[in-house]
Amino acid sequence: MQSHYRTVIRKQDIGMRISALYRQQQLSIGILDVSSVEILKETIDWYIQNMNCSIHVIMLEERYEEYSFDELYPDVSFVLFKTLVSLGEQINAFANECYATYFLVVRSDIQMIGFSGSTLLSLMLDKRHPACITPIMLNLDMEVLPTIRTPYIKGREIVPMSFEPPIEIGKTALNLYPVMGIGLYDRALFQRLRGFDEEIVGEYYQLLDFGIRVHLFGYSLFTFSDFAVRFSQKHSIIEDRSECEGMERCYTRALSIHRIAGKNVVEKWKPYVDKKLLKEEVKSKQIILQKTDFFTLIKEWGYEES
Repeated sequence: MQSHYRTVIRKQDIGMRISALYRQQQLSIGILDVSSVEILKETIDWYIQNMNCSIHVIMLEERYEEYSFDELYPDVSFVLFKTLVSLGEQINAFANECYATYFLVVRSDIQMIGFSGSTLLSLMLDKRHPACITPIMLNLDMEVLPTIRTPYIKGREIVPMSFEPPIEIGKTALNLYPVMGIGLYDRALFQRLRGFDEEIVGEYYQLLDFGIRVHLFGYSLFTFSDFAVRFSQKHSIIEDRSECEGMERCYTRALSIHRIAGKNVVEKWKPYVDKKLLKEEVKSKQIILQKTDFFTLIKEWGYEES
């Protein structure tokens, strides 16, 4: 929400904001500040030199002012938060501010090692209508990380399984959600799906909730082998899947609707139910828009592709 952040617009974008209804950039890049100041500067410098598009840095206002980023980077825009906020809130703010058809979310601790811009933008127009395309992720030792997630239920819990993505040139694989939020997003579709749920506190459940909504509403999310990033310091990535405030919202959207004989039927998924969300969103809106259910996703996913 605007009250939690402010934006510093690069000089080139001020005029574009005035005429935003008539002109729109095709791509904007958002760099999440998650590293040292030195590594952040190196990352910004690389994107300025190698990517001819608008760049935003999402960071804390205190750090921005302490290191005079406005003087260092007059041609970069900044989304500045007063306090630490969730990943979903950071990406939502960037999506609101970037004024582009597509937006790319990266982190300051990753290096872009594969990005075929024209191919990726063509894929965004694919008949599968992807809401997001995610990259292959490699660790410090150039080993491929298992960042493909597939839908699965164990008992009463959603427990996505993990696989390594295909690395052959030009290959795609369905993915349940964008791990760490990294990926190329369709901005209009992202906002039509209402982005990430800021009432969910945990990053994992924010990402899982968004990805499941994408698939349930008939869109797709996949990983593309020609799009690759490398972590500059990590040997592995660990998701915190522990219970958190708001996780019931994810379960309520994901599992409250069963599709029976072509019709959506509401059935509470206990013990994880947000009664208010069930009444105000699932029963009144989601039941009309949902194209499939989570149980069908599990059956039809096609694990052999992953």
